[in-house]
Amino acid sequence: MKSASFFLLLLAGLPGALHAQTTADSLRQRGELTGARPSGDLLARPHAPASARRAAAPSADPFQQHLLGTQVNLAQAVASQLPDLYESFIGTTRAERRSWSYTDWDAASQVLARLNQRYEQVRTDLPLEERIRIRSFQGEFHTLRGARSVKEKFD
Repeated sequence: MKSASFFLLLLAGLPGALHAQTTADSLRQRGELTGARPSGDLLARPHAPASARRAAAPSADPFQQHLLGTQVNLAQAVASQLPDLYESFIGTTRAERRSWSYTDWDAASQVLARLNQRYEQVRTDLPLEERIRIRSFQGEFHTLRGARSVKEKFD
């Protein structure tokens, strides 16, 4: 009798577990689930299909070029370039964040997502110190974005 009750309880929780898994998978595919919490805006707003986002060449994005301080195709960036790219990204974010609109934050999040995707592909080629440094840059971006959201709610 106990095993039958346990089995029914297990079956009842299955749909919820499947939904949680597909949500995590979709975040991982968008590059938002790489060791940091996804931002609330990403969960609240619908996104363009992945095929539409991939249509434009990532290296042709002028906002990406501005944030990174160089024109680089992130899909082909080598591991040794990533720490400097993250540092340029977060440096520009720190300097300009106060004047950014939601559109700017979304564009910066897309650039970070592309950086994170490449990081996941080559992270084993980086020394531990560089991986920790990159993780701190990722966390700082999400903190700055969250602080902006909180500030606007109080204003």
